[in-house]
Amino acid sequence: NENAVVTLQNRCLNEPQWEAHVTVVPGDMREVSHGNVLADILVSELLGSWGDNELSPECLDGAQRYLKPSGISIPCDYTSYVAPLSSPKLWNEVRNFKDLSHFETFYVVKIHNAFQMAESKPCFYFAHPNPER
Repeated sequence: NENAVVTLQNRCLNEPQWEAHVTVVPGDMREVSHGNVLADILVSELLGSWGDNELSPECLDGAQRYLKPSGISIPCDYTSYVAPLSSPKLWNEVRNFKDLSHFETFYVVKIHNAFQMAESKPCFYFAHPNPER
């Protein structure tokens, strides 16, 4: 996220407490090289609405090689949940597109007019650092 990098770099330049303790390393966290320096904290904003749709698990697993053994990741863990629901309003909005492909598309919506037919259940769980990597 280029905007986040610029914002954080400016804070490092303008806030003495940041300059002394924070190093911003821009780039793809799976590929960037920063010498032999290891981080105390790995911060990522890549979570996404579904918990893994922005490659958050793959990116954070790939970047954990830059963490000290005692290092932490933010976020440290997250769970995606699913539940069946019915929403005539949303169904009609998708139907208005007039082709079936829109019924097979993921949408990120804040659902107001729906009936949840069963309890939410956990679907995916990810923890970082990942001890299996």
